[in-house]
Amino acid sequence: MFDALDDSGAGKETVLERRRTYLRREHIEKIAYQLQGTNRECFHFGSQSEGTTTPGLQSDIDFLVSDNKINIMTVWENWKTGMKNLLMLHDNTTPPQQFLLQVIQDHTQEPVTSLTDERFVRKDSEQILLSAERWKNAIAYEARFAGEATQNGPSVSWLPNWDIVQAFHVRKPLPEIQHWIDRCRGKHWPPVQLLEAARIAPCFLVPAVHPDSDYKRDEWRLSPNLIERMLMFSFNMTQIKCFIVLKLIKKTLFANIVGDAITSFHCKTIMFFTIERTHPSLWCEHNLMFLLVQCLHVLRRWLRLERLPHYIIEGVNLFDGKISMLLQKRLLVYIESLIRNN
Repeated sequence: MFDALDDSGAGKETVLERRRTYLRREHIEKIAYQLQGTNRECFHFGSQSEGTTTPGLQSDIDFLVSDNKINIMTVWENWKTGMKNLLMLHDNTTPPQQFLLQVIQDHTQEPVTSLTDERFVRKDSEQILLSAERWKNAIAYEARFAGEATQNGPSVSWLPNWDIVQAFHVRKPLPEIQHWIDRCRGKHWPPVQLLEAARIAPCFLVPAVHPDSDYKRDEWRLSPNLIERMLMFSFNMTQIKCFIVLKLIKKTLFANIVGDAITSFHCKTIMFFTIERTHPSLWCEHNLMFLLVQCLHVLRRWLRLERLPHYIIEGVNLFDGKISMLLQKRLLVYIESLIRNN
């Protein structure tokens, strides 16, 4: 199987070349934005840029664009004059990983009090929020009438398999990330150097809601994409190939049971937990089948508990809104049969 994956486009040279290619594309896109006079940063995430795909998986190209004119505040002291300031709000009624963004004035450290923009909404507490849904609608409207090249960059607009997300940088330290770093400290994986890099890596706020939230249309999701990419880049070739085979199992066998309810991100999270809990000496090519079974054991454990935690952000159940309890039970029965037969 290890050699067959080499022949299928998952060999070491192919993986490294994919990573070099997409990191280079990031630089090219950033230069293109600068030439347009647009102060934006862009990033490639997902299987294509990680090198964890094969032609048969038909993976999309994930592209995130962040506007540097937006200042995301975690506390009032983060306010910056002359920038569009947004304050992150989170309380006991907001699901983990989800935030509301209160609009703060550009030239004075005071909240905006009027609905001066069609993307704004008023919360029950009278706070003016930037609505995630209205933001996405405005982006789609501008792309339609101004041309996708203006909105998304000149070299990506004509490609149909690109998944492009407009997001905001969060450059300040976050307790969610520090909690994860503290939890991982002293373990064999992730390595210490990666945890130190994660401490200063920015996160992103993307316009995505929680299915059980009271503010479904207005919430923004905190996404540690760069940290997840660092974790993926730390994989050895056995771990990469294990992940690819797990996705192939998801695409073929699991799909017969639950359709597309199990995603590549679920598989990635299972890999993270499996690597953390498996001794590094076991991650070698002749153990590939054994390691795949370990991944199934991890998935079985979370299905029994009826929750798959986010690897980094505490309190998030990745099954919520993705796979029903009935489908979880069906998948659990199927996985238990696979484990028994192995």
